[in-house]
Amino acid sequence: MPVRLPRFAATAGALALALTLGSVAPAGAQTASIDPSTLGLEDLEAIMEAVGSVPLGSAAGSLGSVGSADVPLDGEGSSQPLRNEPRPVDPNITESEFIEVERTSGDYEYWKVTSAAMKREVILEVVPSRVSDGPAPVLFMLDGVDAPEYNSGWNHQARIDNRLRNENVHVVVPTGAYASYYTDWEDADPVLGYNKWETFLAQELPGIVEERLDTNGKNAIGGISMGGQAAMHLAATYPETYQGVMSFSGYYSTMDALGYQTVRGTLETRGGNVENMWGPHRDERWEQNDTISHAEDLKGTRVFFSAGSNVAGPADFANYGGGVDFMNMVLGQLLEMGVLEGSKAFEKALDRAGVEHRVDYAETGFHNWPNFLKNFENGWDHIKPGLY
Repeated sequence: MPVRLPRFAATAGALALALTLGSVAPAGAQTASIDPSTLGLEDLEAIMEAVGSVPLGSAAGSLGSVGSADVPLDGEGSSQPLRNEPRPVDPNITESEFIEVERTSGDYEYWKVTSAAMKREVILEVVPSRVSDGPAPVLFMLDGVDAPEYNSGWNHQARIDNRLRNENVHVVVPTGAYASYYTDWEDADPVLGYNKWETFLAQELPGIVEERLDTNGKNAIGGISMGGQAAMHLAATYPETYQGVMSFSGYYSTMDALGYQTVRGTLETRGGNVENMWGPHRDERWEQNDTISHAEDLKGTRVFFSAGSNVAGPADFANYGGGVDFMNMVLGQLLEMGVLEGSKAFEKALDRAGVEHRVDYAETGFHNWPNFLKNFENGWDHIKPGLY
């Protein structure tokens, strides 16, 4: 029987481990398939003790590709290089506007637009509706932590163009938001750049899209992992803009210890300074981005979210090379354990606030794209009635 970690302290410690470890597997992992769901509390504490002297942010490659979209294309795609560094600020950019369709690839259009808030260019992956059924709503989808340009996870992992081929909906995926949490930062970061993503997404981008596409005035937003957390916050903060939201393996508190470690670890393992985002922890901006504290603001919005578990399923073993990629498999398990705990807390907050919602808990599934996508159709079916 799989061993679970019910204690919050154990989960918080395990998440801290996940954010600290590098990608070096234990001896023998290259030849053995190990089910991380069989690891008990003592096993995890032993691993934590072994790496306890490694300071947060010092391990290159921490988190690996967990929850990330930054993997090579395996089919038709862009000849453009992947970019994880932020685009430079251009003080001459003073308008938020469409510039051009850089190119097309199948059903995808790659738009170049500008953001006055960020004073930079942004690349959008756009799949206009292919159903001739009148004006269509817009579905904005946010990527995970690496958020590469020209190669989002919603493109090459989710194949969202195929998933929504028969739906009358425009899909828009902003790219290039590397480790930004899609939020407005207090200060520019020397590594992660000048970020005003919330202003861009909620106030600038909808108008740009409406000018170019035949829309019905309805929008929804969704995302995975970092993008799922941001999507839920944006939906709660701008109910007049988003009528539906779906989040796959997001975390919805920035104030508790687990949420703080998630954010801090994500930024510091990628060279950023977490205080450049929202200031010192528990300052006003941290509370503003804590969706659990503002659950009531989601009333009237179609809300869907999902989480996996700490039990490996067949898709998890396949995703991690049959268990050979042991360390990333354990990281995926630990991260999804935190997601599960946070999702249950969020569910309780929504219930207290009287907010109608749907949440799906999977019996298996770690923090990876196969787990995210198993609930996509359920999420879309739930939010769709609010968009037409």
